[in-house]
Amino acid sequence: MPLLLRLNVVDAISTDDEAGDRRLLTKLVEIHDGRSPNSIERIPAGLGSRRFYRIRFSRGLPTSLVARLEQDEASLSGQAGHEEPPPWLPEPSLEPLRQFLEEAGLPVPRSSAHLPDQGIDLLEDVGDRTLLDVRGEQRDRLYEKAVELIPRLQALSADSARIPAFGRIFDRALIDTKAWKWLHWTIPGLLGRPPSKSETDSLHTGFERIATLLDDAPRRLAHRDFKAENLHLISEPRSDRAEISDPGSHQDSPAAADRLVMIDVQGAFMAPPEYDLVCLLYDLQADLDEDFIMNLFADTLSQLPDHSSLSQAALRFDALATLRLCKDISHLVHAARTRQDNRRWHEIPRGLTLLERASGRLTRTFPEFRTLTSVIQTLTLAAGSSDS
Repeated sequence: MPLLLRLNVVDAISTDDEAGDRRLLTKLVEIHDGRSPNSIERIPAGLGSRRFYRIRFSRGLPTSLVARLEQDEASLSGQAGHEEPPPWLPEPSLEPLRQFLEEAGLPVPRSSAHLPDQGIDLLEDVGDRTLLDVRGEQRDRLYEKAVELIPRLQALSADSARIPAFGRIFDRALIDTKAWKWLHWTIPGLLGRPPSKSETDSLHTGFERIATLLDDAPRRLAHRDFKAENLHLISEPRSDRAEISDPGSHQDSPAAADRLVMIDVQGAFMAPPEYDLVCLLYDLQADLDEDFIMNLFADTLSQLPDHSSLSQAALRFDALATLRLCKDISHLVHAARTRQDNRRWHEIPRGLTLLERASGRLTRTFPEFRTLTSVIQTLTLAAGSSDS
């Protein structure tokens, strides 16, 4: 391992050079466990800057690993080219949080090597199948399993000097970044004009009211991107699972052999208790029935360490959903308009539908959001137009 940490690979990871990545990863893997890769394949990533590769081996175990490569700050600084939102806290390294969660019994990929100087992690390959890929009763049962992870996360605590996630606090500065993105990315990107004074003033007033509401909420550990795409499914032989002896464990269903694994945990922070429920249940990529969403939400509340009334939790849910959906939609618009990355453009109408639901319910408490709800239909038409 010390030899790995002495490798000078800064130049190799500062560009999006797949050939350079493969040469580097081949060297790292050979040094790390004495095996030469049989193949190294690029894995399609999300809208972020990280790069991922699947490394396969013709002999030995494990038969494959996933390499996670961070983009260095110098490279990112030259890519913006557009006005950027107010800065918030940068994401820390994957470790030691991943190990902390693993030791606490939470399902995360195992680590084969953590190389902080190089910005590389070699991780257990948890496959490409996610919660997005299941349907019907199997999907519903897996969502029920997924929400069980949220109170387990919220029960954890640690010194922030040891686990930085516990020092990263959902705050007003983060809320300000979401308002900025909506006003600077979504409205101009979809409507081709800057926001009006009424749109700007009402959004700032509404977000300020939300910030005041959430200031009084307890803070618990949240994954921060706890959505179906980040919940991978690993199929295991049912004979290896203790719960098959439980008569209520759906022994006849293939879902009984699926194990959920959380990925992308490095952004974890301390947030209001409803935060991860918003991420999972108001997910742009998952078309869930509203009754199912609300029933699962209500059923989960009693399991959370911090108990609150259903009405208070529901108000915070809508407030957090409004913030997050404004941010998520803004990122999709920004990716398309500035990087011509349209892969997820089709999710924008779904996001606007969810935003209309959440902000519409909020208007009963915060009438400032009537301006937001009134522009959503226009935004939806623009997102679906042939010009877009």
